[in-house]
Amino acid sequence: MSAIASTEMSNLMAAHRLMEMAKDSEARRKGKNVDGKSALEYMEEDQALISDSAKDAQKQELPALPQIENINVRLADLHENRSGQTRQAQVVVQEEQSIEIEMEFSYRPNTPIEGLVVHNQRYAESDRYLFKFADGSTFTILDKWSNKSTTVWGDPHVDVSDLEGSNDGDFKDLKASDDVTTFMLSDGTRVTFKAKDAGIIEQVDIFKGSQHVRGLGQASEDFSPESGLFSTTVYLDGETRASSTPMGDVVRAGGDGNDWFDTSNKLIWGKTTGPVITQRPPATMEFFYKQTISQSVSILAQKLARDA
Repeated sequence: MSAIASTEMSNLMAAHRLMEMAKDSEARRKGKNVDGKSALEYMEEDQALISDSAKDAQKQELPALPQIENINVRLADLHENRSGQTRQAQVVVQEEQSIEIEMEFSYRPNTPIEGLVVHNQRYAESDRYLFKFADGSTFTILDKWSNKSTTVWGDPHVDVSDLEGSNDGDFKDLKASDDVTTFMLSDGTRVTFKAKDAGIIEQVDIFKGSQHVRGLGQASEDFSPESGLFSTTVYLDGETRASSTPMGDVVRAGGDGNDWFDTSNKLIWGKTTGPVITQRPPATMEFFYKQTISQSVSILAQKLARDA
């Protein structure tokens, strides 16, 4: 029996006892003969009633317990099920980072050179300039004093080393000729290209005083890997050949060494990014540094079948 039901029952018994006692007392005042009960007798009677009521209350309030069935559980099965649930969705995140560093240091003494010198098919040199005929369509003029260069390449484009990109101008920017262009260098050396404005180099002639160096480009009918590029002979017909070779469009070197101006002193190609060099430095040092950082993140999501 619950505590609340027991308390209510006790209260009812106490009220009943008081009513009985009051009833007996009233009868005695009226002169009736009433059998008196002691307090103990009332208590025992109430206790008996409470006990019987308690039994009835317990029968009414206590529900029947459900039947319990035995269930066998294997811990190994629980572990397998849990592992299977974990593997339902598997996500793998991979992050990779690589750093590639390139460094190059070069030192070149600026030893005085008399006139023109041909080292091989690809390299010729004067006191101030180094000429490189990389292939039959790419020709570079390097000012050794300022360490700035100009490259003629393709059909033909002009690339100056101190500006971003590889196309800083074209031969067709000049309008006097469509097949001959002359570069006048700071030491009086003349470099004349025979190349159509929409073609590649056919021939290049370098004149300095009485000296003359000739080179053949890919557009020449006589070009071959063996006979092309620079002739290894320095000819002494420089003045004669220079006078008979047309100048065509003319630009002259100025500024910091690889800025090119037309005959009216208008800047055509380049930009002055350094001081004007008028004296030979004892040596040229060059340091090249390049750092490449590559970073990648990959996310792999794989859905797996539930374990049986």
